[in-house]
Amino acid sequence: MNKESGEPIPFSSVLSALQNASVPFPARYLRSFSDLPPANLKVLLNCWPSIPARRKVSLLEDLEAVLEEDTLVNFDNLARALLADPDPHVRTCALRLLWECEEKSILPILVDISIKDEDETTRETAISLLGKFVLLGELDSLKDSAKEGLNQHLVNIVRGKDKTRVKQRALESLGYSSHPAVPDLIRNAYQTNDLHWVTSAICAMGRSADDAWGPQVVAMLTSPEPEIQFEAIRAAGELELRTAREPLLALLEEETEDEEMRLALIWALSQIGGDAVREKLNELLENPSNEDEAEWLEKAMENLDISTPGDMNLLDFSPGDEEDDEEEDFLGDLELDDFNAEDEEEEDE
Repeated sequence: MNKESGEPIPFSSVLSALQNASVPFPARYLRSFSDLPPANLKVLLNCWPSIPARRKVSLLEDLEAVLEEDTLVNFDNLARALLADPDPHVRTCALRLLWECEEKSILPILVDISIKDEDETTRETAISLLGKFVLLGELDSLKDSAKEGLNQHLVNIVRGKDKTRVKQRALESLGYSSHPAVPDLIRNAYQTNDLHWVTSAICAMGRSADDAWGPQVVAMLTSPEPEIQFEAIRAAGELELRTAREPLLALLEEETEDEEMRLALIWALSQIGGDAVREKLNELLENPSNEDEAEWLEKAMENLDISTPGDMNLLDFSPGDEEDDEEEDFLGDLELDDFNAEDEEEEDE
């Protein structure tokens, strides 16, 4: 749709512009890839091999930016069609367009990518996406066999021989899980004193909905490592730790050039709540650092008023979806074969 004229943009014009790599792709054409009908998708895929690799990646990155700003667009059809692209950069970018995908039919595809894709970053991204489905399993939105198979799959990745970053993404996704092995996996990662493992452990703690991790999270609020501190701030908010209120308010008083850290502090405090938090956020709202902070403070005040924990709880799935059988069968097979085989290998070692 052409926003200026209100007239639909012919898809042939969109394709012509995409194939003309000598000029930047017009931003006004980006939304033409939303909810692609099968006919347009087929035409696009036919010409896709002739488009330069950098052009493809640039397009997908631009689509991701649109997705972050506009909740009405949906690039799932395009993204799913590109998950088998020969270019790993394209595959990874396509996965990133599926952050909001709630279709359970994508679950076996993500599991397959996490096992078989040769590219480490692509596997990492697929495993991160699986975190949403771990949570859905905890909300009883997956069949038990699918939930158990998915959890065991991720546990095996953490315990297995894949690249370290892949294992760390698996631990983060397991943060939502009630699988009995998860607390020890988190604890072991936390005790490594390795920057990236500790960061992943704190992330998993925040997702656990278990305030028993409170002491570890609060301890890391003053970590000298920005990555760990940032994740601890988010975790404190997700767990709604009252014991973190004063440390977070103190951090907010400090001068920092890290805007992302400051916004994370504001949001975490809005999740925890309290009179002191309301007073501080109102004070900041009277004299915000910039427009972005003003907008964020308004959202934080709304969150403080609503006091509704966990955006992810709003996800709603019907237990009778037709996709369930495919999801259950695929993960059930994995549970019986791949999972048991990996456990036997570990015992042999």
